[in-house]
Amino acid sequence: MQKQPSFTVRAPRGSKVTAQTMTSEADGLSVVSLSSHHDDDRLTDTKSITSNGTSINRKDELKKLRKDPWIQSLRFLSLCVLLVVAYVVAMTVYVSLKESEQVAFETKFQDQAAQISQSLATELTLKLRALDSLSVSIATHAASVGNTWPNITMPEFGYRSASTLKIGKAISVGMHPIVTREELQGWQEYSSANAESWRQQGFDFQESFPEALPEERRDEESLFPNPNVDNNTIPPASEFVFEITPDGKPIQYESNIMIPIWQHSPVDHGLPYINKDQIGYKGNTAALAEVFENKTAVVGLVFELSDTIHGNSYERLNARYQDSEWADIWQGNPKETSDFLEGENGDTRRGINPQLYGPATNIWYPMYEQVGQTKVGFERSDYTEVAILSLTVKWSSFFLEHIPPATNGLIVVMRNACDQVFTFDLTGEEVTYLGPEDFHEEEYEFYLQTVALTGTESIYTGTPLSRNFCPYSVDIYPSSKMRSTFSSKNPQSFTIGVACIFLFTIVVFVFYDFLVQRRQTFLADAADKSNAIVSALFPQIVRDRLFDHGKDPKEQKKNQFEVQPGRGSVTPYAHTKNSPPIADLFPNTTVMFGDISGFTAWSSSRQPSEVFILLETLYGAFDKVAKELEVFKVETIGDCYMAVTGLPNPQHDHHLRMVRFARYLLQETSVLTQELEVTLGPDTTNLAFRVGMHSGPVTAGVLRGEKSRFQLFGDTVNTASRMESTGKPNMVQVSQSTADLIIASGKGHWMKKREHRVQAKGKGEVQTYWIKTKVSSSSNGRSSTFSEGETASNAGSNEKSMGQMFYGNGSQDGSHDLAGSDSSDDEDEKKQDLEASFKRLGIRKSLIDWQVDVLSRLLKQIVFHRKNVSQASQASLDVSSEESTTKPRDSIAECIRMPDYGAYNTTESNGVDGLELPDKVLKQLEDLVTSIAQLYRSNAFHNFEHACHVTMSANKLLKRIVSPDRTVDDFDASIRSNHGTTFGLASDPLTQFAIVFSAIIHDVDHAGVSNAQLGKENSRIATMYNNQSLAEQNSIELTFAVLTSGTYSDLMGCICANQEEYQRFRQLVINCVMATDIFDKELKEFRNNRWVKAFSDTTESAANLKATIVIEHILQAADVAHTMQHWRVYKRWNEMLFQEMCTAHAEGRGLEKDPSEGWYQGELWFFDNYVIPLAKKLDDCGVFGVSSDECLNYAMENRKEWEEKGKSIVEEMKANFRQKHVQWDDENEESEGDAFCS
Repeated sequence: MQKQPSFTVRAPRGSKVTAQTMTSEADGLSVVSLSSHHDDDRLTDTKSITSNGTSINRKDELKKLRKDPWIQSLRFLSLCVLLVVAYVVAMTVYVSLKESEQVAFETKFQDQAAQISQSLATELTLKLRALDSLSVSIATHAASVGNTWPNITMPEFGYRSASTLKIGKAISVGMHPIVTREELQGWQEYSSANAESWRQQGFDFQESFPEALPEERRDEESLFPNPNVDNNTIPPASEFVFEITPDGKPIQYESNIMIPIWQHSPVDHGLPYINKDQIGYKGNTAALAEVFENKTAVVGLVFELSDTIHGNSYERLNARYQDSEWADIWQGNPKETSDFLEGENGDTRRGINPQLYGPATNIWYPMYEQVGQTKVGFERSDYTEVAILSLTVKWSSFFLEHIPPATNGLIVVMRNACDQVFTFDLTGEEVTYLGPEDFHEEEYEFYLQTVALTGTESIYTGTPLSRNFCPYSVDIYPSSKMRSTFSSKNPQSFTIGVACIFLFTIVVFVFYDFLVQRRQTFLADAADKSNAIVSALFPQIVRDRLFDHGKDPKEQKKNQFEVQPGRGSVTPYAHTKNSPPIADLFPNTTVMFGDISGFTAWSSSRQPSEVFILLETLYGAFDKVAKELEVFKVETIGDCYMAVTGLPNPQHDHHLRMVRFARYLLQETSVLTQELEVTLGPDTTNLAFRVGMHSGPVTAGVLRGEKSRFQLFGDTVNTASRMESTGKPNMVQVSQSTADLIIASGKGHWMKKREHRVQAKGKGEVQTYWIKTKVSSSSNGRSSTFSEGETASNAGSNEKSMGQMFYGNGSQDGSHDLAGSDSSDDEDEKKQDLEASFKRLGIRKSLIDWQVDVLSRLLKQIVFHRKNVSQASQASLDVSSEESTTKPRDSIAECIRMPDYGAYNTTESNGVDGLELPDKVLKQLEDLVTSIAQLYRSNAFHNFEHACHVTMSANKLLKRIVSPDRTVDDFDASIRSNHGTTFGLASDPLTQFAIVFSAIIHDVDHAGVSNAQLGKENSRIATMYNNQSLAEQNSIELTFAVLTSGTYSDLMGCICANQEEYQRFRQLVINCVMATDIFDKELKEFRNNRWVKAFSDTTESAANLKATIVIEHILQAADVAHTMQHWRVYKRWNEMLFQEMCTAHAEGRGLEKDPSEGWYQGELWFFDNYVIPLAKKLDDCGVFGVSSDECLNYAMENRKEWEEKGKSIVEEMKANFRQKHVQWDDENEESEGDAFCS
């Protein structure tokens, strides 16, 4: 094979393609071998391209090379036999393992079903014998005391019944004497007289031995003496045997035979249940009749335990009359109780222990008078029933102590002959009630095991269990959950293992076949080699050129990986004589370089996250355009974007494609920067894209080594870079060679010749051309701050003082109505007026939107940490009439107390992103920011745009101190530590909001002159503020006059929940804004003394003092942040301040001395005496992290550069000012001694 030049072709995104032209010596066919290789190093496609462009699938080539039909037939037969054998063996293993799992499942179920059946019978027998024992004990006591039934009371009933409750695992146990009509009067008198004594005994026992109570009921307060009842007296019992009507009222009940409730355990507070007749209750009538007729024990009907008290339906009586006396009840005047529980379907029930929910039943057991007098030959039919015992049990108690080990999803369906059905799920040690239906899975119907619920007769009385009344049966089923326990991955694993063995055999066979066919399948061999190479390299490499086809294959394998001497590591494709470089010459290409103009200065005032938001947004959009236009993106370095057309695949219109691409880039940059200004803040729209391009040949290839990548080399690349660096923002500059190609393509009208030749490094003077675009080259398509023909001078002079809107023209009380003051109903007219006001003041709507976005984020922090959005936004805070007789300067606090840790819940700050502020709050916030923006005058420096720059700088400093380390395991500990190291600033969103708010309003209504000049011009303000800090105090009072006007009540309710928070918010704003007055000697001395006091004290008591200093330093640093940012940022704002002061001087409103004369030295003095010391103090505060170093470094660099270039810059600024603001006449031009600004 003879190697020819290779080139790279376009592949799907995420992949790289390499190509090489090869000429086959066998058939003379010239092909280009292509391989598309994704970033995950998997070879995805292999094909060939003939020299005339015909596509040949590489599989077809291999098929042609395999010419022996017998070998192909044998190969196919062998593969089929191996596959069939593999399938049969694998399926045999799978089926046998599945059957073994099924057998294990069925055996386990049968064993567990048998255990459950046995346990049910055992548990029922235990419960019956416990009742039998209790009946003998009570009957024996009755015989010993000589009293006649029914007037029998068992002393210490709670103690004697404790064992019955425990053995029977019962909820309650009760004794119900049988009362005839003749005995009714005597019984009612007896029960009224004796109820209190045994109930008090019960309460005393329960209080002394709570462990004797059922475990489910030990936490019920009603089972212990009621602390709300005087002297712990017991409410009297009902004087009558009664029943409950359907509407929940008690009525006196008389019948031939009555079975009232008497002694029971545990004893419950609330309205007594004593003398409630049981036989009259329809749920008990049939069961008790069976007890009377056949003298047998009866398992009663199933009921929902949560609907009853001790197994009887008392919820209506108890819920409605719990706090009532019997006298009130019988008179029909019950007291309503507050102890309700809202249940399902809207019903109200007494609050019940959640452990008492579920199906339950009463076991009724007869008690005989003759038990203690039994004689030889006495039959059970001779016994006389004198009382009935009841044992209330949960059906789950039948299983709890008898669940077989490793039970998982055993379904038990209980049913009786009275059409009651309910289902349990037995898993582990838990019994789960599924509901009052049969919930077994139909697919397991075949496994049904049914047993009857029976119990042996009693030991002492011989009382059997009734088989006539609603006999119970138990159906036991497995479930899919139980079946899943026996389902494992073993069948699949063993099957896969067997398949892998056969697969390995097949692979060995194929590999052997590959070795046999290697001499006849040269391209297949090359493809195998490419697999190994490409998997270790990256896309777009000509893989066939990596090998010398004349070398021995073993030596090629050896040289594939070479150990570098002294490194001890293997380097793929080390450059040797057997591995030539991968590079090609592409004669017809167009290379483009693009750069974001102003990016370095812009990024110096941004957080890292904001820088990457900009780059990802812009370059993501560029990449999409490049993909659509088939432009090859080479790389990005910083904010530089490099692309090329004409490679990897040739393009005859490469120059036109690149011109179109460049135009799109300018348009995308213009649109996206305007959209991003709302998120990234001021000056974002000032960013512009500068493009340069050149056409010619380039050398392209892979510079191998660590982190290798596809690169371009040659003079074309260098020239394209010079075209970019000598270009202008929002313009595309092309070289002469590119222009010639464009003209030759008939698109000469796309260009305009540059007026002056360009001095390019290494090239000398060259002629270049501009590509015509629709994007303005001045300021990214937006107008400048001043409209055409309007200067800062006349803008300032024509601007009415915003203070006059509040104080001037006879308004002495400071009243105003800025927001919504226009009484016109025409919204369009209002909007037009607002836009005109913005244009006059040089305010962009995007800056207002950005300010609203910043403040709303902080406002969400306040609301979230207050934990109640609706409360915050509807707070009853009223500051509309808030007036302070103390002026702001006199209100400066030496120390502002910060909230303690825990005052706000900072550990859940992630939830702030999901919080939404009410629409009316957001609308008021936008209106407030708009009102504040209109309060600014159109000064060159002290304007709303500068306030936005200060806001951005303050917010950046805040972000550096309020973000805890989220990478640590104990995030709460990190927050607590951050709270301490930042003196509480990190935990107080109100302080953070106040700092940013202060940055926005700190220069409101600034007149563009110093405080001294302002005092001369406005005697009223000078008198009002005692000629001290005039502009700062005026800004504060104007702002709070707007804020507390009543227009923003909902917003104020969000910011401050109460008057205390409002006072602290106002104090924070006052301290912050007043900190920007850096020329007041008294305030300076006050701050210096406080600094020494705070930072000489290392105790925690100085934390609030340090916090106050840090808060003020944030505003001070933000106010002069341009001096501690990139040189271009400093230079821009320095010139704005220069123009403002010179304008004031020219209008006779400034110093007598021309400010330009001392500007150079003044800036050096300002750096040395304020900016650099301030930056050092930021570092001394210890809370700003790397920001303090960044500020100091920029300040030192700017000071150094100003010292070198300042004098020439002052001359440039003077010339600019003269051009914009001063009308020179011939005399002034000839008189060099006259003052510059006069």
